[in-house]
Amino acid sequence: MPQPHPDVQALLDDAGSGPALDPTMTVPQLRGACDTGVLRCHDLVRRVELHEVRDHLVGSVPVRLYLPRATPVGLHVHLHGGGWWMGSIETTDPMARDLAAASGLAVLSVGYRLAPEAPWPAAPEDVYAALQWAAETFPELSLSIGGESAGANLAAVVALMARDRSGPPLVAQWLDVPAVDLTLPRTPSFYAFGTGFGLEVAQFDLLTTWYLAGGTDPRHPLVSPAFADLQGLPPALVTTAELDPIRDQGEAFAEALRIAGVEVTTDRAVGHIHASSWLTAMNAQTAERFDRLAATLAQHHAVVEVSA
Repeated sequence: MPQPHPDVQALLDDAGSGPALDPTMTVPQLRGACDTGVLRCHDLVRRVELHEVRDHLVGSVPVRLYLPRATPVGLHVHLHGGGWWMGSIETTDPMARDLAAASGLAVLSVGYRLAPEAPWPAAPEDVYAALQWAAETFPELSLSIGGESAGANLAAVVALMARDRSGPPLVAQWLDVPAVDLTLPRTPSFYAFGTGFGLEVAQFDLLTTWYLAGGTDPRHPLVSPAFADLQGLPPALVTTAELDPIRDQGEAFAEALRIAGVEVTTDRAVGHIHASSWLTAMNAQTAERFDRLAATLAQHHAVVEVSA
């Protein structure tokens, strides 16, 4: 049985020492408590200097633009995780800053609407609108999209929407620890790491019920990209964590993309749990891996610039 990296184990131990969530809390109270737990991890992300940070609204949806330099090499739409029910541009702020600095790309973080108050398809439609806004506002910049966990799901879904709606062209999609099959297949990683590794599978059914309120089929391709026609999609960077219950579905999705003719780069974070590989101040190895992946993302934009 693989074991967490010592720094990741310390993170798990710290999370385990916190107060248990009160099941009598309302959804906003639960969200606030969980978001506070994410905010505690901000000290484990590198602090970076950027050229400029701007807040905007796309309709009623808040977005935050991070500019690493006056003239970035492209723009990456970044989507926070949180099971479609928690998270915000605030909880992902240092991660988005770090990504902008490491990649040289402008990063647009999207505060999409959350379930259960706004179930599917609110979140993907919000993200698609933000992608269109980015394309219209920065027509000179190549575009990519990505996120972690539920954010990776939305990135994959919006890449499909952009293809099928003849929307803004994307040079890449970065899907980190992606949740791409909401039927929740019982794979070996689901059983091996479903309890005590930071992402508890006992909560999955509730989260999918919130997100798919009204009886939406979890096999709908814009809910679970694993069931979509994957041909003609932009190159994908699919990154997983060794000790993640949804690791297997992410790696199966990468293989399905390859079979469909999509260019795919994969990378598994050894000793890491779900989404811990964004904590770049935790140790040098985590920072080096993140920088390498950010450079891979930037290279997709550079290829477009050269060919243009």
